Amino acid sequence: MPVIDTEVVFALNPRDPKHREALRVLREVPKLTVPDTVLLEFQAVLRSRGRTPSQVRKALLALHQVLVQYGVREVNTLSTNLLVYQYELEEKYKLSYFDSLIATSALMLDRQIVSDDEAFDRVPGLKRIPLSQV
Repeated sequence: MPVIDTEVVFALNPRDPKHREALRVLREVPKLTVPDTVLLEFQAVLRSRGRTPSQVRKALLALHQVLVQYGVREVNTLSTNLLVYQYELEEKYKLSYFDSLIATSALMLDRQIVSDDEAFDRVPGLKRIPLSQV
């Protein structure tokens, strides 16, 4: 069950340049998952862009509807073990905080991530599936 990266979540917005690719991924890749770490980054980015709590809530509800519509499963991965391993990945492979969280979630689940972010290529054992190759 490949994990979708936060960029795929943002691309579900019809105004995003990668919107068609994101929808194709949801239609064509079976058994996709979205870990809680992706949802946490999505929320944090919206808040950092000045969205109000009400706007973030609406965005999350809309996202939930799309995920349900396409059968994307939400998965809880946050744990002490995940956070310890996340710091190892962040330091060893020079990943950002959220990339290391999401990479750790993907390693705990299916070891695959749908993303155009090449930073994930630095993590041994993690297979990145570019949006354009789906």
